[in-house]
Amino acid sequence: MKTTTFALAAMFWAAVNGLAQSAAKDPDAIQALLVEVRQLRQDIEAMTVASQRVQIALHGLQMQDGAVARSGQRLDEARTKRMQAEVTREHLAAEVQMIETRNAVRTGTETPNELKARELSLTGMKQELERINVEVQSRQAVEAEASTQFRTEQAKLTDVQDRIERLDKVLEKLGAPPAK
Repeated sequence: MKTTTFALAAMFWAAVNGLAQSAAKDPDAIQALLVEVRQLRQDIEAMTVASQRVQIALHGLQMQDGAVARSGQRLDEARTKRMQAEVTREHLAAEVQMIETRNAVRTGTETPNELKARELSLTGMKQELERINVEVQSRQAVEAEASTQFRTEQAKLTDVQDRIERLDKVLEKLGAPPAK
């Protein structure tokens, strides 16, 4: 960018120098050239600032895009873990239900030791089911938090994209030839 600016300035200076020598006797021509040089310098400065703003905006876009990707990955992982916990809970609940149904049918046909062992097993399974219920609730909370974070990051990305779009429109207006 600096090399291009320097090259443009050098070419313009050479042209101005040549015109200035031929128009040395015309002060109005020299004044017009000075106005033109000042305007070109202002335009070059404006283009440099615009270029820097574009670079900053694009860097922000890349960073925010990465943040959205990371939060999306966290959301997917949280959703997967929640679904796995729910499947485990459903499987264990079905087992408990099946054992309770069998117990109702077998009452009176088992020895006291078999009955006690089955009751201990059922109690252990019910405790595990409660633990899994707590885990499912915890996973749901983590998923909700990840979902909120994902939506926040997406909103920030949209803001950055809107800023770049506005910047593009401003640059388009600056680059458009003046209306005659």
